[in-house]
Amino acid sequence: MESKIPRSVPSRAGTLNFTRTVDRSLIHRWALSEVFLTDARSVDESEYLAAAQLPPWHAYYSERFSRLGAPDPLLLLECARQAETYGGHAFVGAPRDSKFLLRNWSVSLPGLLSAPVGGRPGELAMRVRTSNRRGAPGDVRRLTYDIGLELSGHRLGSVRMDVGYIPGEVYDAVREQGRGRPLTPFSEVTRSGPLVEPFLVGRSDPANVVLGEVLLGPDGASAPIRPPVHNPSMFDHAQDHLPGMVLMEAARQLCLFAVSELYGASVPRTTVAGFEFSFTRYAELDSLTTVHVRKTEPYPHDDELGRSLPGLRTFHVEFEQDGIVIAAGRMHTTTSVACALPVAAHRGQETAA
Repeated sequence: MESKIPRSVPSRAGTLNFTRTVDRSLIHRWALSEVFLTDARSVDESEYLAAAQLPPWHAYYSERFSRLGAPDPLLLLECARQAETYGGHAFVGAPRDSKFLLRNWSVSLPGLLSAPVGGRPGELAMRVRTSNRRGAPGDVRRLTYDIGLELSGHRLGSVRMDVGYIPGEVYDAVREQGRGRPLTPFSEVTRSGPLVEPFLVGRSDPANVVLGEVLLGPDGASAPIRPPVHNPSMFDHAQDHLPGMVLMEAARQLCLFAVSELYGASVPRTTVAGFEFSFTRYAELDSLTTVHVRKTEPYPHDDELGRSLPGLRTFHVEFEQDGIVIAAGRMHTTTSVACALPVAAHRGQETAA
């Protein structure tokens, strides 16, 4: 009997396809199992559409103590990152060997807890708009991406990324000049020291834990980051720094720890719903990086996120290395007994944003 699973989503740019993944080299991935982007179509010079399939289970993104039934917000961010990276090469004109420099990003997911769930892989449609281009014609040096997210016709929210581009042939020199010393080979980077107990940060597999022992204070917490260099999802390939996605995982884990220890909230009933971060330096792999969180109540904005989700808590987060803050921002969590809606409630809503 022929499957009735939708294989494409209509869009202004034609049809977004969910039947195969894109060229992994265009999203800087080595393993096909880490490629979620399935299609991208240009609309005009400043807009394109993209599609991604959310896996029904994944050793990193699905391995969480969550009772909310909602998509992993970091999986949604990774899909948006893949759409940004692919579009940077395919539509914006960044050469294949360009290095992408993350300057800042933000996520707002007001529709996260009401997202449809079901036994089928989720089909994520993204509308990407670009702006604030820097650089001469044919030589992009900086760009802002605004990405709208829909899952099976349900609006989840948005991601914004401000990205710089460094030519591949000068990248190593730029990095060594900024460090003041040669880059450490990835093969020499180790994950040393004790880890926090996985259940305290919403995990069960120690391979997905990125924090060392946590120091708790009256209004916050801090912990060293243990680089998960042997985790094939967080380090799909060799890197010369801690990627932004790993820093976000560290922030998430420490916020979940703090939610429980400072507020007495349920970790399985808590999820990240949004954040805003800026990055000023690379997080070096051969220096200790410490993440600090401090509770800052209440949620500071009267916006869709604040109106849509219950019990939002805001944490100020800083990443420190060698006594210098290299990245900082705010992460917002929500704790709820609500579960995502059955996918049947959204039947027939399969049009892209």
